[in-house]
Amino acid sequence: MSRPELTPRQREAGDFIASYFEAWGFAPSFREIGQAMDIKSTNGVSDHLSALVKKGYIKRKPGCPRAMRLVDWPGAS
Repeated sequence: MSRPELTPRQREAGDFIASYFEAWGFAPSFREIGQAMDIKSTNGVSDHLSALVKKGYIKRKPGCPRAMRLVDWPGAS
């Protein structure tokens, strides 16, 4: 079963999270994602992450901003 397609910005967010995980071993903060994507509001970051969760590319633990993991991210090692 295939998952829905990603928008370019959703792909950008997921790619950043994947590279951050590879470099640091844990997820970036909302602010770090926002800085990387030139998004001023953490609410804007939240919107992108919520879309990735809904599409099945990210799993998150409620109430823990850095508690996220990519699920079968395309191109991730």
